[in-house]
Amino acid sequence: MLSVIADWQQSGKSKKAYCLEKGINEATFYYWFSRSKENDTCSGRFVAMEKSVKKSEVEVIYPNGVRIKVDTDLGLLSRLIRLY
Repeated sequence: MLSVIADWQQSGKSKKAYCLEKGINEATFYYWFSRSKENDTCSGRFVAMEKSVKKSEVEVIYPNGVRIKVDTDLGLLSRLIRLY
C-alpha cells in the first residue's frame, strides 16, 4: 500500500490517471492514500500537550448501588473497579 502511494507520488500523475494506468480501483487507492496520511502523523514524534490544572472526579457505581467518588487517580480507580 505505502509503496504504491510512493510510486504514485514519484510518477507526477494525477490519482485518477495513475489508477487507470495501474488497474487500481480508485476508491481503494483513496483509502490507501488516507491511511498513508495517518501513518505520516503517527511517525513516532512527540506531540506537545497542555497540562490541565482542572481537577475532576470519577464516580464508580457498583451493581449493588454503592457509589464512590474519587479523584482521577488511575491506580486507585483501577483497584476499585477490580473489587467487584
